Amino acid sequence: MKKMLGLSVLVIVGGLIFQGFTSTGSDGSAEAPPTIKFPKKVDAVIKNKCYGCHSADGKSDKAKAALMWDDLASLEPAMQAEKLKNITHVLSEGSMPPKMMVEKMPEKALTMAEKSIMAKWAGKMSKKVSKKLM
Repeated sequence: MKKMLGLSVLVIVGGLIFQGFTSTGSDGSAEAPPTIKFPKKVDAVIKNKCYGCHSADGKSDKAKAALMWDDLASLEPAMQAEKLKNITHVLSEGSMPPKMMVEKMPEKALTMAEKSIMAKWAGKMSKKVSKKLM
């Protein structure tokens, strides 16, 4: 199931990359994507636990294809909403960070408090972005 989820995310992300990142308003002008804010606690979790894989310097192409933290705020709103929902999903199922990573680097495991911080933030941001789509 995890392989199917990972493959699905990869296919979706690949398809959306080809669609472009800029949306246009009804008057043809470019719409700015909603601002995604990273509170200090969220930013700390991302930098300490996620950024090693989900950044330009990450070693896993699969991780980078699934989510690039530095690019999240610049994505079009629909893609932002999708990424934020996926963050909530992987947190709830406990698939991030992957077991192999945690076995090699136990300090990268998310604590319950960190999962809670990230899940609340991703849920809140997802609702905010989704409102902009309506």
